Amino acid sequence: MVTSATLSRADRGTLLMNNIDIEHTDWLEHYGNDFVIVHNPTFKFQARHPYKLGDVLAVICNDGEATGTINLRQYHLRKNNLVIVLADHIMESFEVSPDFKSTYIFMSQSFLYGLNIGDGYKFYESVENNPCILLDDRTANAVNSYVNMCRAMIEISDLNPNTKESLQLLTRLFFLNMGWFIHREAVKKTTDSRQSEVMNAFISLVKSNYHEHRDVEYYAGRMNLTAKYLTTLIKKASGKPALQWIEDYVILDAKAQLSSTQNSIQQICYDLNFPTPSFFGRYFKRAVGMSPSEYRKSIRMNTDTV
Repeated sequence: MVTSATLSRADRGTLLMNNIDIEHTDWLEHYGNDFVIVHNPTFKFQARHPYKLGDVLAVICNDGEATGTINLRQYHLRKNNLVIVLADHIMESFEVSPDFKSTYIFMSQSFLYGLNIGDGYKFYESVENNPCILLDDRTANAVNSYVNMCRAMIEISDLNPNTKESLQLLTRLFFLNMGWFIHREAVKKTTDSRQSEVMNAFISLVKSNYHEHRDVEYYAGRMNLTAKYLTTLIKKASGKPALQWIEDYVILDAKAQLSSTQNSIQQICYDLNFPTPSFFGRYFKRAVGMSPSEYRKSIRMNTDTV
């Protein structure tokens, strides 16, 4: 077990390799860079800017409250909430109450792919649409039992050459069980409203295609609607025009890469399918009010002053 007082350079290096910069924690266990459990962490700085993790993240709220935004949608956490953030999701504006107690579990994508959980309950689709669920006490106890069993496996990893496989087996069981609860909650929240149906389908398409397509006509065509009708429905459902949703996802990704990766502005430009860095710079400045380089500099200055 690693405590905040004994956090070694190696353990801190493991965290930083996973884009996790922690100031204090009650305890920490990890198996290489594939699987990290952190209990009651205090991060070096609370991310008020978009942040993209390279890992899959599960957060269990044990007490207190927190508010955060995942992929432009805000969620409020309280005791017994479970949040699952997939590797391509973008977090921002994460604020916690003074009495917030939590357990964070970070899993590499290669670790997750080795679980072979399938998608019987449309797990990934359900997490996309509903990453935050409230567990009943029995289910929350089961989740905490999973955490404790994983801790026990890691603590004896020097005696067990099959530790990774054991962790994957436990985690596969965890996701199979949680997949059902997440799917059930997603179904509960589904309404027969035409607006809600179109809104969910539109957001799902935007998440998958905003790198390549930034015009409303493309999404309207995929949904067999006219651009005018799609714009009207999205505006009624969310209060925001369809084109604004598309642009917000593009800018969110750009901000996340500028703040949480070392990618050059040219790399980010081409990753987001802009023809030239100058075109990307104008697009970004029109939306944000500053150039990409100015934004990155402002993030670093804010981080250094914390």
